[in-house]
Amino acid sequence: MIYVGIDDTNNEESVGTAKFTRQVASKVAQKFRVYGVTRHQLCQNNEIEYSVHNFCAVIHVEADKSHLNTIFSIARAEILNNYNMGSDPGLATAHGDTISSFVVSFGLDAKYKVVNKDTAINLAKDSEIIIEGFGEAGNGVVGALAGVGLASTKNDGRFVQLGDLRKIKQPEPVQKFLKSGIDKIITLDGVAVEEGIIFNTDNKPVKPSPVNGEIVLFVEPVNNMFKAVNRD
Repeated sequence: MIYVGIDDTNNEESVGTAKFTRQVASKVAQKFRVYGVTRHQLCQNNEIEYSVHNFCAVIHVEADKSHLNTIFSIARAEILNNYNMGSDPGLATAHGDTISSFVVSFGLDAKYKVVNKDTAINLAKDSEIIIEGFGEAGNGVVGALAGVGLASTKNDGRFVQLGDLRKIKQPEPVQKFLKSGIDKIITLDGVAVEEGIIFNTDNKPVKPSPVNGEIVLFVEPVNNMFKAVNRD
């Protein structure tokens, strides 16, 4: 698996990191199979410039290491052609086999405290990870590298794109979601849900989470149905 981490850093004109990353993913998907796109929450601190939530996103690409440079180039071109001036995006691309425990630790640190841009750049270079910042400051390299580390654990964030899941309009039966690529549907207290109807607020796409390598949709019972819940 190749992981493409993107942090758009956002400004008032930006479409947002999740949508921007799905846009990049659509370009990558023209040549490679995109498994999905995950969203990963980062630290919210006054020392960090972000618009609303401060998160990064990662494209999961089913390709071997020999395609790393090609995938990076596709993503880079799409970012250069579409990012908003005033935002400072970052891009990091790595094969799962080269993502060290140090990169994972960097990602975990970035969830809870302010981390350094230079540390991200140096760590990427030491880990065979292609990284680049754009705009004046390129601060997005922090979130981009953090996302790569977090996504590689298969135990962080949530999917904002997974197969045809975004096309499912609720309410729909549990089985329809299980057939879409979700492995398990469970309540917040751990009870497996095998039948019933699932819906989401404002009919938004549900966002399952990677949990120990499985794709899990969390739900809570509401009015004899199950409401989708985001893990983080």
